[in-house]
Amino acid sequence: VGFCYYIVTSAPEFDKQQMFEKEVTRIFDSNNNLIATLGTEQREKITYDEIPEVLVDAIIATEDSRFFQHNGFDAPRFLKASIQQVLGRGGGGASTLTMQVVKNVFTDKDLDSGLAGIIRKFEDIYLAMFKVEKNYTKQEIIEFYVNNHFLGGMIYGVEEASQAYFGKSASELNLSEAAIIAGMFRSPNYYRPNVNPANATKRRNTVLYLMERHGYITKEERAAAAAIPVESLTVPVNANANPYQGYIDTIAAELQEKYGV
Repeated sequence: VGFCYYIVTSAPEFDKQQMFEKEVTRIFDSNNNLIATLGTEQREKITYDEIPEVLVDAIIATEDSRFFQHNGFDAPRFLKASIQQVLGRGGGGASTLTMQVVKNVFTDKDLDSGLAGIIRKFEDIYLAMFKVEKNYTKQEIIEFYVNNHFLGGMIYGVEEASQAYFGKSASELNLSEAAIIAGMFRSPNYYRPNVNPANATKRRNTVLYLMERHGYITKEERAAAAAIPVESLTVPVNANANPYQGYIDTIAAELQEKYGV
C-alpha cells in the first residue's frame, strides 16, 4: 500500500501540452512557400485520420498486439517479460504503446535497472492506466505515439520519417515501407533504411511475419512486400539538401542574436 501511495504521489502530472512542445521552425519565402524547417527535433504532426491503416496494423502487430483490448497495462505480457528478466533472458517487451507514450515524454527513460527502474516502470503503468487511457481514446493514443517517437537522426514522428526516408507523406506508405518504419521504433538509428539497409531489411521481414501471424496480411502479401529491396524504396541521405542553406544559416544567426532563441 505504501509503495502504491508513493507511486501515485511521485509520478509526474500528465499534461497533453507537453506532448509536442518541440516542433520545427518553418521558414517561408515571399510567396508563402515553405523552403526550410529548423530544429533539433524535426517533427511534423499527423492526425489519426492521416495515418494509413497498414502502418497502424504494422505498429500494433509489432509493438502491442493486444492494444485495443487492454486498459494501458497488459498483465500477461508484463508477467512474461518479468520472468524472462529474472531468468536472465532479457526483459524487454513489457511496455504497452500507452506506457511507451508516457515514457517518451514524462518519466525518465534512462532509468531501466535497480529500484529506480522498478519505480519508473510502475509510474509508467499508473500514468498509462489512470491518466492516459481514462482520458483519451485508443485512436488519440496512437496519434500521440506516432508523433512523439524518435525515429533516427534528428527525426521525430512518422510523417517526418516518411518524408526523410521515402520522400513521401506517411499517408502514401505501402506495406513494405510501413513495415520498415514500424520496425524502427525498437532501435531507430540501427534500423535507419537509408543508412543501414541490411538491418532494416531484416527488421522489416520480422514485422511482416508478425503482421501475418496476427492476421493483418496474407502469406502472399508478406512475400510480395519482403521481396522489395529496401534500397529501391529509400531516397539518398542528402536528397533533401537545401539550395538556400547559406541564406537559412543567416536567418538562424539573426534570430539567435535578436531574440536569443
